[in-house]
Amino acid sequence: MTTTSAPNRWLILASFALVYLIWGSSYIGIRFAIETIPPFLMTGVRFLIAGGILLAIGLARGGSLRGFVYWRSATIASALMFLFNNSMIVWAQAHGLPSGVNAVLLATMPMWMAAFSWVRGTRPTLVTVFGLLIGFVGVLLLVNPGNIAVANLNPLAPIMSVLAAGAWAAGALYARTATLPENGFISTGMQLLTGGVMIMGLSIFTGDAATLNLAQISLTSVVAMAHLTIMSSVVTFTAFGYLMKHVAPAKVTTYAYVNPIIAMFLGWALANEPITAIKIIAAAIILSGVVLITAYGSRKLAFRREQPEAAVEPI
Repeated sequence: MTTTSAPNRWLILASFALVYLIWGSSYIGIRFAIETIPPFLMTGVRFLIAGGILLAIGLARGGSLRGFVYWRSATIASALMFLFNNSMIVWAQAHGLPSGVNAVLLATMPMWMAAFSWVRGTRPTLVTVFGLLIGFVGVLLLVNPGNIAVANLNPLAPIMSVLAAGAWAAGALYARTATLPENGFISTGMQLLTGGVMIMGLSIFTGDAATLNLAQISLTSVVAMAHLTIMSSVVTFTAFGYLMKHVAPAKVTTYAYVNPIIAMFLGWALANEPITAIKIIAAAIILSGVVLITAYGSRKLAFRREQPEAAVEPI
């Protein structure tokens, strides 16, 4: 598969289906995986496995693991995009945040990127500012615990989800200018592997790993974890990379609008997560802000074609 090969229409459609459906299903996958597997441990193990697979693919495609600066950059990026982002995602869901709500809150990532770029001196357009304001209103509406209304919800859970989106945005902005391997599989594999190591350390340090009970692990959790490891982090990443080579980035990033819808539907269908009118309204407001920022905002915020790994969110 090369950048010069003619795009196959059916392969493009299949890749879009994977990015929409698989990444949209990742949130319900997390819910089922952490039912009987400690959340940090589950995340660390799946990233270690996914990172190893991607590095193996990258090496087979002529990549190299040498270069201290590459590993240093990968570690910094993964600390933000995997250690902080994913640990807060699984913590939020482990403390009662519905998977569908989590997906909607994480869709605020482009808003964080716009805000960070603003701080760094990239002047936003009026449309971007308007999109930020709209999204902020939607977040305030959705993070109100009374609107989520589920048992055992930690009031910090929705806040952690929003902060997770911010951590990913900061890491993505760093990765755009960081010295990382040109081979996308090697680059993302390094980030996943180092992120997995750090999350495993977090799991051990917090005592999360000590709560593992092998006898209590359910088949559902094992299947969900395998789905997250192989389908979400490896297969769908490959599909995303193909799309970024053959389709306009603005079209590819429409997954940010579709994933929350898929996640909310699956949460309702498979886990009895209620879908209320307030949730629908808040989700519509947030996604409207995201659409304004990504489709009509500053072009400087668009994902670079030559660095698709910075835009990937293998949750």
